[in-house]
Amino acid sequence: MKYHSRAICFLVAASARSLCGEALATNANFARSRSVFGAAAGISQSLSPSTSAIASTSTTRAIGASRLTSSLSLSSSPSSPSEGKDTVATMSASTTSWRSLLEVSIAKSRKIRGSNYVQLSTVQDGEPRCRTVVFRGFQNLPADHPDSNLCDDKTCVLKMCTDLRSQKVTQNTKQPIAEMVWWFPKTSEQYRIRGVLRLLDGSGDSDADKAYTVARKELWGNMADSSRESFLNEAHPGEDLVDPSTLTPPPAGGRDEDGKVLPVPERFLLMLLDPTDIDYLCLTGDQYRQIDTKDPEKGWVSKRVNP
Repeated sequence: MKYHSRAICFLVAASARSLCGEALATNANFARSRSVFGAAAGISQSLSPSTSAIASTSTTRAIGASRLTSSLSLSSSPSSPSEGKDTVATMSASTTSWRSLLEVSIAKSRKIRGSNYVQLSTVQDGEPRCRTVVFRGFQNLPADHPDSNLCDDKTCVLKMCTDLRSQKVTQNTKQPIAEMVWWFPKTSEQYRIRGVLRLLDGSGDSDADKAYTVARKELWGNMADSSRESFLNEAHPGEDLVDPSTLTPPPAGGRDEDGKVLPVPERFLLMLLDPTDIDYLCLTGDQYRQIDTKDPEKGWVSKRVNP
């Protein structure tokens, strides 16, 4: 027991000596640091006032440049494509065309059901009339077509369809200007697209009319069966409700007995919105708003505005 106690005391003493050594080393390092700092302070004091001021200013500028570089480095690395778009526009004062922006928005929301539903407003007696319609893609037209409308070498004409018996046909005859609103909930983006609304029944013999006739027939063939049936229904849209039993039911799926799609009915109209003005708004991150206008001479012109 006696020898065991001595061993413990020996270990305690050794630990104490080790701790004291570390403390002395620390004090020595601290002393050397103070010496270096004092030397630097002496050099600084020996400088002339003007030289000191220049040194101080240079240091401040260096710090400012470091912060600016860090800030630009962070802002140039967006966490999402939409934020990147906003950053580029903010830093370089440049803009991306509405057509390219819309293409990205559509791609991001393609898998969302109903993402191709848009609101279309017409005018009747000076009052707006708005309804939801289905966007069915962009209408490709020959480059030499009189109604060709390109942006970034891509067609801008938006394609939809309507019934000849609908109220929008009469409204369009009196006022062909219409506006579409397209909201993308996934990306919090809104497009307000204003332009000339054209309703085409496939008549006409000119080359321009023939292009529309082909497009109308293609759209009819690509419609869902239930959608084709609605155009073949005898009940007029918007009129008083009639007893369905008094009407001849439309052919199932708009097809004949052999399952082939029926010819395009006269009441099926190709509806095209030829845009002239676009108001784009993005509400994610730093809010961003852009106006695109079709200039008769310059083509599409974009500019940023306050959100």
